[in-house]
Amino acid sequence: MRFSEVWKTSFKAIGKNKRRSFLTMIGLVIGVSAVITVFSIGRAFEDYASEFIGLDQFDGSVGLTFSPSDESFAANHLDGFTEEDIGRIESLPGVESATYYTGQRNGVKYAEQTIDDASSDTRWGYFKLLTDEGSNVIHGRGIKLSDSVNENPVVVIDEVVAEAINKDEPATPVGQSIQIGGHLFEVVGIMAERESNGIISTEEDNVIAEMPENVFQQFFETEERSMVQVKMTPTANVENVTKETETMLKRYGTQKDLGSYSSQDLAGQVDTLRTLLTSITLLISVVGGISLFISGIGVMNMIYISVSERTKEIGVRRAMGGTKGNIMMQFLLEGISLTLIGGTIGYLLGMLFAFLISMFTPLSVQPDMFTVLLAFGLSVVIGIIFSWLPAKSAASKDIVSLLR
Repeated sequence: MRFSEVWKTSFKAIGKNKRRSFLTMIGLVIGVSAVITVFSIGRAFEDYASEFIGLDQFDGSVGLTFSPSDESFAANHLDGFTEEDIGRIESLPGVESATYYTGQRNGVKYAEQTIDDASSDTRWGYFKLLTDEGSNVIHGRGIKLSDSVNENPVVVIDEVVAEAINKDEPATPVGQSIQIGGHLFEVVGIMAERESNGIISTEEDNVIAEMPENVFQQFFETEERSMVQVKMTPTANVENVTKETETMLKRYGTQKDLGSYSSQDLAGQVDTLRTLLTSITLLISVVGGISLFISGIGVMNMIYISVSERTKEIGVRRAMGGTKGNIMMQFLLEGISLTLIGGTIGYLLGMLFAFLISMFTPLSVQPDMFTVLLAFGLSVVIGIIFSWLPAKSAASKDIVSLLR
């Protein structure tokens, strides 16, 4: 008997008992949909974290930060790290290079800068440095390309800064000059306050002003000299080299008496986050696994019932030349067909739930081959494991007893 005919017969057998088949599939649908939802959301979060934390930017790198112990340090425009410190760091075994942090993320530069006329605004914010058009504004106009070309000393501030400058009439700064780092800039527009995504805060979430990049460079230092990005060699032990670097700076750092040095392994932190996420994903998947196990028992029970109800049919097929292998294949395919249908429905529901969740979060859920293979792989495995014993029982029955 051809394989296609056996499979067609399996679907017909499932269709004869629609209600029983549907009830048997419910557990499988719930289990598969739970696993697919969890995995889809988990993978979307990993992609989101990698993009916004900037894991690629810190590939094999560690951030070193200098924290001054006296507020006058910044007022005197002192550097946390000097060229001498950079040279000492690069001379350490395992260090490939050391550079000042440029504040660049995803091709866009950001810089920390205070607005003198908005001292009541205590937020931790960034200036976004533009080479093209700026953000939309609620008052005035945004930064234009011509501002960069003509090197116009202009700035766009957000509405919170505008309120800090003039609480009663926050729109009045437009067209006026404000003081930033001791220099005067014309306010050409006021933009809305950035909304944080609520999961991970990035420079873009904390932008309080926008300014042409070349204009900013004329008045301020664009390199952040209180932070150094250290890239390790491929064979280096990141943890050991980081400890050696900190020890060296505490002993010989140029500003060791004026503050403290600390390290931040950003790539390691993201890996830890991913490990935690994977652990949570696996833990939740156990719940789906229990449902899958229960649904597998239901499949086994259904196939046993089907075997007992079709005793004469099995006997006739054996008497007409059907082999034990044909009988066994018949019931195995019935179980696999049942679980594949349930798995397909579970996959579609799981992706639907994941998309619904993504509508209320910044996560982007995308169908991928891994989740497809996971859903159908689970379905086939459950179909084979829990249909094997009933199928073997049907194939091993004696022909005489079957035809009585």
